[in-house]
Amino acid sequence: MQRRDILKGGLAIGTLALLPKGRAQGAPQNAPSLGRRYRNLIVFVYDGFSWEDYAIAQAYARRRQGRVLALEKLLAHYPNGLINTSSLTSYVTESSAAGNAFSCGVKTVNGGLAVHADGTPLKPFFAAAKEVGKAVGLVTTTTVTHATPASFVISNRDRNAEERIAEQYLEFGAEVYLGGGDRFFNPEKRKDRKDLYGAFAQAGYGVVRTLEDLARSNASKLLGVFSDSHVAYEVDRRFQGVKVPSLKEMVLAALPRLASYRQGFVLQVEAGRIDHANHLNDPAATLWDVLAADEALEALTAFVDKNPDTLLILVSDHATGTGALYGTGQSYLESSVGLDLLEGQKASFEHMLRTLGNNPDAGQVKEAFRAMKGVVLDDAEAQMVVEAIVKRVYRPDGVRYGIQPSNTLSWAMVQKDPRKPDRPNIGWNSGQHTASPVTLLLYGHGLRFLNLGLVENTHVFRLMGEALGIRYQNPVMSEEEALEILKSRPVGMQHPEDIWA
Repeated sequence: MQRRDILKGGLAIGTLALLPKGRAQGAPQNAPSLGRRYRNLIVFVYDGFSWEDYAIAQAYARRRQGRVLALEKLLAHYPNGLINTSSLTSYVTESSAAGNAFSCGVKTVNGGLAVHADGTPLKPFFAAAKEVGKAVGLVTTTTVTHATPASFVISNRDRNAEERIAEQYLEFGAEVYLGGGDRFFNPEKRKDRKDLYGAFAQAGYGVVRTLEDLARSNASKLLGVFSDSHVAYEVDRRFQGVKVPSLKEMVLAALPRLASYRQGFVLQVEAGRIDHANHLNDPAATLWDVLAADEALEALTAFVDKNPDTLLILVSDHATGTGALYGTGQSYLESSVGLDLLEGQKASFEHMLRTLGNNPDAGQVKEAFRAMKGVVLDDAEAQMVVEAIVKRVYRPDGVRYGIQPSNTLSWAMVQKDPRKPDRPNIGWNSGQHTASPVTLLLYGHGLRFLNLGLVENTHVFRLMGEALGIRYQNPVMSEEEALEILKSRPVGMQHPEDIWA
């Protein structure tokens, strides 16, 4: 009998799987104790969020808005630390493997939801919570069927199988689903023409598709889908009049519904488009989605304050792009002035590209940057953008620059004068995920002082289990076993790369 067969049997009969030797599950973990149990659990995932994103938002909030971030206040006074973000076979994770680490307590290969590389299913934590009577909610600014929310409730070998994941959501039966992804529910857009909206309504859900419908609905179970794909960026919602709910508005719709259940609830909230904005190297989109997440965080902490039997875990799954506010001017004295220029940015690259269409000229590009980014491009920069949009080419020197054409739009407006910024002084490491440790924070009543230190991403699973008194162990796979399985897959059987991983 092979070891992975033993692991499958261990899952079926509930036995503990022992951690293998080597790097498979990462470095040894610290073992803080919460000191008490809670009735409700909220997990707030800042997807693709790095400390550089925090630094920019913190500085902008203080300097331009005259306020201190809610996140900054929590970091100053409540237990927090860092997590390592690696997946089972890669030091750079993507969101499904990161979500699996949180939800299942074991490391997995990039690409699947609550599943090992050989197809062994894992039990997501919210599924275990549902079994003991907890209501379940998922709220996100991505498609509601996206990797991070999905990893907490269902298993699927392909994170991109979102039509099937929508069906699995119906089968799972969470009380609240809020986010984007109309094309995965709408019979006019699904490949199989199934009417998932009708199926959810028949199962007792209130189905809402606009902000007004969300405000009017009194349904106890709710499916809210507010866009064809991901929910619009906060910068476009705020300044371009895009009519979608904010993350805070979705949170405020979910909380009273979930709180009405006598056995308590589990809720995952995801600020998912921070990741997307960083993939595109879009400073305004990143900034305003971080600020929108902070507004949602204020609503969540207010709920915890009124409901002391609730624990809030805030965590980032990985960093993306790592856009940094860099020093400029003599002795870096102009650095803050460069930050001020972000105030002139009133749209995302996503909105700009939609406005420009597929065949703009240089004059249209210049006007779009002036009106929406507060940046005056020269002729060469404008032409570079035209080429990127029309021909999908990259930088003039031929260097491939990540996700196109958006990364070229970012490259076109980099700061030109190192002595005094004429454009925001923000630069990106890449348009991809990175391996840096990211934040973990706890907020709740009765928490004794905890030095979380540096822990593995799988430690979130342990904290959730301790909070609710739910203890179980998913089967563990070693890195060596996973690599052997991956080598045996035919070309084309690998999990597809996702632009928004």
